[in-house]
Amino acid sequence: MKKPLLLVFIFFLFHTLYAQYNPDAPWMKSLISKKKTSSKTIDSPLTFNEIVNAFNLYWKDKDASKKGSGHKPFKRWENFWKNYVKDDGTLPSSKEFWDTWESVQLSKQNSSLVDQSNWLPIGPNNFTNTGSWSSGIGRINAIIVDPLTPTTYYAGAPAGGIWKSINSGTSWVPLADDLPQIGVSGIAIDHTDSDIIYIATGDDDGWDTYSIGVMKSTNGGTTWNTTGLNTSMSNRPTNMNDIYMHPSNSLLLWVATNKGVFKTIDGGTNWSNSNGTQNLNIKDIKLKPGDSNTIYAVTEDTFYVSTDAGETFTNSGFGIGLPASSNRLVIDVTPDNSNTIYVLSALNNGFQGLYKSVDSGVNFIQMAANVPVDEDLFDESTQAYYDMALAISDNNEDEIYVGVLNIWKSINGGTDFTPVNKWYQPNSASYSHADIHLLRFYDGILFAGTDGGFYKTTDGGTNFTDLTAGMQIGQFYRLTVSKDNSQKMVGGLQDNGGYAYNSNSWLNYYGADGMDTAINPDNSDLMYGFIQYGSSLYGSKTGGNSRNFIISIPDSEIDVDNGDNGGNWITPLTMTRDGGLYAGYESLYKLCSGYWTSISTSFGSNIDVLEIDEVNPDNIFVGLNKDLHKSSDRGVSFTNVESFPTNITSVEVNNNDSSIVYVTTSGSSGGVYKSMDGGLSFSDITGSLPNITKNIIKHQNLHGDNPLFLGTSLGVYRYDDLLGDWEAFENNLPTVPVRDLEININDGNLTAATYGRGIWQTDIPTESNLTEISLEAITDAKQLVGCGTLGTAKALVKNRGTNTINSVTLNYTLNGTPNNTVWNGSLAPDASTLINIPSMNLSGSGLQELKVNTSSAGDSFSGNNELVTTFYSNDSGSFNVVNEFETLSDELLAFDDNSSCAGYWQLGEPTGTNLNSTQSGDNVYGTNLSGDHGNSLKSYLVSKCYNLSLISNPVFKFYMAFDLELDWDIMYIEYTTDSGLNWNILGNSSDPNWYNSNTLPGSNCFNCPGAQWTGTDTTMKEYSYNLAALNSETNIVFRFVFHSDEATVQEGVIIDDFSIEGALSTSSPLYSLFSVYPNPSQSIFNINIKHVASFNLNVTDITGKTVIQTSKIKNQNNSYKLDMSGYASGIYFLNIDSEIGVATKKIILK
Repeated sequence: MKKPLLLVFIFFLFHTLYAQYNPDAPWMKSLISKKKTSSKTIDSPLTFNEIVNAFNLYWKDKDASKKGSGHKPFKRWENFWKNYVKDDGTLPSSKEFWDTWESVQLSKQNSSLVDQSNWLPIGPNNFTNTGSWSSGIGRINAIIVDPLTPTTYYAGAPAGGIWKSINSGTSWVPLADDLPQIGVSGIAIDHTDSDIIYIATGDDDGWDTYSIGVMKSTNGGTTWNTTGLNTSMSNRPTNMNDIYMHPSNSLLLWVATNKGVFKTIDGGTNWSNSNGTQNLNIKDIKLKPGDSNTIYAVTEDTFYVSTDAGETFTNSGFGIGLPASSNRLVIDVTPDNSNTIYVLSALNNGFQGLYKSVDSGVNFIQMAANVPVDEDLFDESTQAYYDMALAISDNNEDEIYVGVLNIWKSINGGTDFTPVNKWYQPNSASYSHADIHLLRFYDGILFAGTDGGFYKTTDGGTNFTDLTAGMQIGQFYRLTVSKDNSQKMVGGLQDNGGYAYNSNSWLNYYGADGMDTAINPDNSDLMYGFIQYGSSLYGSKTGGNSRNFIISIPDSEIDVDNGDNGGNWITPLTMTRDGGLYAGYESLYKLCSGYWTSISTSFGSNIDVLEIDEVNPDNIFVGLNKDLHKSSDRGVSFTNVESFPTNITSVEVNNNDSSIVYVTTSGSSGGVYKSMDGGLSFSDITGSLPNITKNIIKHQNLHGDNPLFLGTSLGVYRYDDLLGDWEAFENNLPTVPVRDLEININDGNLTAATYGRGIWQTDIPTESNLTEISLEAITDAKQLVGCGTLGTAKALVKNRGTNTINSVTLNYTLNGTPNNTVWNGSLAPDASTLINIPSMNLSGSGLQELKVNTSSAGDSFSGNNELVTTFYSNDSGSFNVVNEFETLSDELLAFDDNSSCAGYWQLGEPTGTNLNSTQSGDNVYGTNLSGDHGNSLKSYLVSKCYNLSLISNPVFKFYMAFDLELDWDIMYIEYTTDSGLNWNILGNSSDPNWYNSNTLPGSNCFNCPGAQWTGTDTTMKEYSYNLAALNSETNIVFRFVFHSDEATVQEGVIIDDFSIEGALSTSSPLYSLFSVYPNPSQSIFNINIKHVASFNLNVTDITGKTVIQTSKIKNQNNSYKLDMSGYASGIYFLNIDSEIGVATKKIILK
């Protein structure tokens, strides 16, 4: 897309002019005051760090976690602008951006390259709330109704441009996609010709974008031009808000700016700075109804009036009764009584008062005296510098609305107020998103612009209608696209939470500021998303259709007293190809059993960038400021391998070759770097890239030219080894900052997450390879509980080449022991097949590692040929033996949904307040031995393998005490007869001495399977289940399943004395192969056993207690002497476990 040079120049100017933060923020006031007394000149720009340090100092002893505190708006600004910082610490000037753009234009004119991109908008421009407590799409600063056509609405977004609806907000179209995206904080429509539109540019509240003056369109927004109020003015404003047109003279307009009121009498060609307002930060202006020669204006603390159509303003003789000191004022008037003015004031950015004048601003009296003592009209918010709004009904001067966090209403002229809505009640009819930037009446309809969108009410606030649908204005931080399907994704938006895209619908499944995200590679319905600081991780198991669990931040990462809220504002989150989820705080963490487990030692400061090698996940890179650290052992140890001139913004490992690493760095002078030796040394490949911010780099695999895609402050660029340089990749993509990129090689496309215009997607050039075999997954292995052999694992391979593949070699390694097999057949291009991995013998009990590698003659790329998975092997269990959990032999397997992590169940002595008893001995298995369990857990305690055909009338027994939140946290038992491929609930709630609940999944028990234990019973009791229906199963495993929800914790579950009992069977092949004599005996029992190489021996007493246990006995001469000297006389049970079966015989010691 060709973009006009003038308009692109405008883009750079509005984004960068001084590039400072809102001067009304309290820390900015003290900083500016300090600067005036320093040796620095008044006009010299503040450095980025000066602003950040002033903010940190201000918040040192304040509660930043309180909703509406005013902390988050700055953190958003800081996170956005930190990548723009120049070498001298300041942010770029408009001149620097202009010089850059000129070079870009010259380069394009001289280029013979063809841009092959074709970007299309994906959204979100509509959504379904599936779990957010504060749903919305994006911020709206300005709203206006066409004076000639009342069904035509216009809306301005702080980073998403201007939008138009011709059907009362039912649908919207952008008016500025052919020019760089700009912030819009004021709109005026010509009342004689609706094609003439004026916009006051910039973001007057959050300063995400900066003003380039007033722009004008004369063709309904098809094209735009600058007016005389532009960046070339000597006293140019850097911020502006409302713009008004004279109701009978369309050439006369006024606009409020941070340099005073500006006025034009010729439709914007020339502007004058109104006398009495020069260099004043005018926060609001209003025209007196019926008398447009009278104009009211306010700074942060002073009320001004002009009676000569804006030529001169004065505060003399006006504003009597208003506070002597305040830090923000907003005003409104009403045609219902042209002499009435209301002023809303804030002090220390909290509620100060509402004041009313009935004599056109001469005198004011304080209202809102009857607001409840424990509340105020700002809901105790202290962020008035960021959002604060006031509206008076245009047909009833006594009907007043105030908004900061929520909206409040008065129907008696401000004497009493009641809340209209709550920001955390999205299902309420009166809901509007938090942070109210605009309230305005048009023809009896109240419109609201908030951090979540555009709302209106026609019934005084009883019902609000969300009109944002159709506007793609989301400010995305991060995005993840499913490996299997590029139409399935999850991302995080500024102040609008986590969004999932699934089945062509956007689903808002959690709130707050949505941050970094991840999708499980084996199950694309399993999605994860952080909020700010990584303080909580929200998960969906349904592809965003519901919010299913919350994972809390590690306790060691929080020190609120010292201002440590956790990780970075955007805490990095990364999922490996084999399903491990990692997060970067001060240390590197892995998610295990619903908790973050520290992998590395502390880096001393928060991790900025986290990258895990797609080919070899043992390689992990961490970026901390300018330093790059590398681990080759999955994060256990790190080495500082490189330091760059500026801070690292992204790291990418080549998806075909682990030795190639790419790094981007911050600042307009930041670069792109490439390593060919795994990160030990780097070369600069910035080439002819302009001096723009480089946010994210991604590598396209399965392509011999190694294409790279770069997300920048000016869109997307592409590079490959053949070109050796960068080219713009921007057709139809608005010129808007790109914060994240995702490549889906299956669908051959690239997805961009923008900061202001939502998600966009384009096809990318791909390369055809003759032969390309890819190992897509290892199936039927994860979470297996193998008993003796592993015979179910399969390799899913795909032909990604153009030739039919007739032979594939599988090299597989189990715990370091190599094997291989060859598949022969016919695998057509783009087809997949499952290859059985031959049965393997397992030894011992515990975690096993299976590594699989595929190869085929002529394979083009090896980077997608290898995967590693883990599973568990298990020992055989003994019947009529009570597992008291006192010895090593009694230990069971414990793991969670990610089988590579140790399980949440713990073995030890219970010392909880409610759960502190055992049935025997000192130990139990428990979900937390000393306190409350965690949230959002699903963890398993797994029995050994049993052959129930060896006994008759088998019974499952155990003792348990539990303390669970009724109907929310549960425990139940499952069994598998196929080594863990499928699990079934054991029993029903109606079975005797078994479950105590039959609650089905629903509003009060999301996790209930319909048969479970829940509630509280802290007395250790025996539970039993008759296994007669499973008596023929020769390989069965049981597991205790503990499942907690996302809130409210109690002590959980403890289990003791587990056994499977039944009458001994003589049907085992081993039973007839071993004999015992003499029996009875006074001490020595001779065991004669045939046809086995080795065996395990276990002797239990009549109570089931193990008294002798010996493992891996070599069968020498088919005999073994069992010496029971010193044991009490009585009946014992001798259990022999060998490769051909298990058998038990009764022995009697005299």
